[in-house]
Amino acid sequence: MYAFGIMYLSEGIPYGFATTAMAMHMRMQGLSIEQIGAFVAAVLLPWGFKWAWAPLIDIVKFNRFGGRKAWLLICTVMMCITLITMAVVDFVTHFQLIIWMVILNNIFGATQDVAIDSLAVSTLKDNERARANGFMFGGQYTGIAMGGGGAIFVSSVWGFDASLMFVAAVLLAVLLFVIFFIKDPEVQKTEQHHQLGALTRFLSTFRQFFRNLYTGFMESGSGPKVGILFALLPVGAMALAYAILSTIQVDYGLSERQISQLSFAQAIVAAAGCLTGGFLGHRFGVKRMTALFYFLTIIPAIYLAAQIQLVGLANIPINHFLAAILTHGFLFGMAYAVRIAIFMGMTKPAVAATQFTAYMALSNIAISIGNLWQGAVAERFGYSLALYLDAALIIVALSVMPFLKNREKKVKSVDGELVLVQSG
Repeated sequence: MYAFGIMYLSEGIPYGFATTAMAMHMRMQGLSIEQIGAFVAAVLLPWGFKWAWAPLIDIVKFNRFGGRKAWLLICTVMMCITLITMAVVDFVTHFQLIIWMVILNNIFGATQDVAIDSLAVSTLKDNERARANGFMFGGQYTGIAMGGGGAIFVSSVWGFDASLMFVAAVLLAVLLFVIFFIKDPEVQKTEQHHQLGALTRFLSTFRQFFRNLYTGFMESGSGPKVGILFALLPVGAMALAYAILSTIQVDYGLSERQISQLSFAQAIVAAAGCLTGGFLGHRFGVKRMTALFYFLTIIPAIYLAAQIQLVGLANIPINHFLAAILTHGFLFGMAYAVRIAIFMGMTKPAVAATQFTAYMALSNIAISIGNLWQGAVAERFGYSLALYLDAALIIVALSVMPFLKNREKKVKSVDGELVLVQSG
């Protein structure tokens, strides 16, 4: 549990550093809001397309070098190199280079994420997934807080170069942890195939991969198919977790320092929510708790919408405003973390990187679409209506949940006898 949490910490740190610390530093250097928006968009871009190269994790095993552990080491090293290079480049005179560097950095980050998820799907038992996802996304949110608010604090005391050293040092610590404590259990299972020729082994692996992928989606019962639809639906009431969260703080009148402090606090409570949600999902059932957490996320959203409608955004007492955002962060963390266990239960371990990544990529598309329509509605009709509509859409997600199932076992005939096998 702690191992997966620590590995996910390394995903959150570069994300928080790029989208918060570097974005603020860029603004101080005189870059326009439009340029900073393009920079943040470049950070998110690879995560929506990681499905395109996810099959590499399943096909290219690197068994002689530790299996998926080798992918983790390569990606972490390259994340450090690209992050340091990106941070020392002159933003003003080489902005296009910065864009390409941040895309490259997040390609390695997204690839690392695929490898970790693949390792999790094939390692965790059914009764461990909810708790493990609590640790994983709790670690990611903690990393975002360290790379964002934490790096800004270091920068304010010792300068931006010191914040860069801070981020690199934490990533190096995670790298050492992977080297000494992480082991891919699939390596020993596949060592027996090494006597085959390289080309023969590759072609056999390639054929088996697509056979397993088809089985994982199409011949594992109705659960994985319904999971595709569920992945495209909103993650609870999520307007207060993404774009609207940034703009509503500015329009409310918070200072830059207050926004930084609130962002740090929200990341911490979201991490606590991930851990809490994981343990509750383990104790009371993943689907039941996911449905409950989805429903609970609408409470702070509706409360804030009602306050905006009644007294206006600027007239809401600051303690009420902060409480609504932090409460939503905690509830959203619970919902986001525990729902991942549902997708893990639908995924076939043999194609864990590709199938699970497909679910996560669809979720990213849903988040992108949500940001688009929420921003458009808020711009034309105000925050109140956007928050009300965001809460109302939970009905669709809740209506799909009863049909969510783990991948199923099937019965097939072997020499005239019926044998129960794991189709996923």
